[in-house]
Amino acid sequence: MKFGLELFEGLDLVETKLCGICNINLPVTLFGREGKGKNGYLRYECKNCAKKQSKLIARIKKTAPKVKDDHKCPICDIDAMQLTTYGKNKKSVWVADHDHKTENFRGWLCHKCNLGLGNLGDDPDRCIKAAEYLSK
Repeated sequence: MKFGLELFEGLDLVETKLCGICNINLPVTLFGREGKGKNGYLRYECKNCAKKQSKLIARIKKTAPKVKDDHKCPICDIDAMQLTTYGKNKKSVWVADHDHKTENFRGWLCHKCNLGLGNLGDDPDRCIKAAEYLSK
């Protein structure tokens, strides 16, 4: 019995990646790229999930309350003037944060805090563990 690469002779192997949203292993051609040209890295989500997410964000932004002029990020307590250097390439320094399970708007956050929550999987227990870790 053969167990080497000869089992795959004649097969076209397709490079795949796991989508961080739908959790389906898909061909890399179904992922967009961040950065310039072929040197950019593959996005976290597949193009289909990115399109759905984009539509969801557009809907949330239409129905969410407007950001007040004196708004501060509820996590880092920084205002728009202090954020202008970080978000200057964005349309807004504020991100419409939402629950990915319920798709409900939670509030306006700065980009960094929104990314931080997302990187912790929007999981309150992981956020608490992170705070405990930082407190040591």
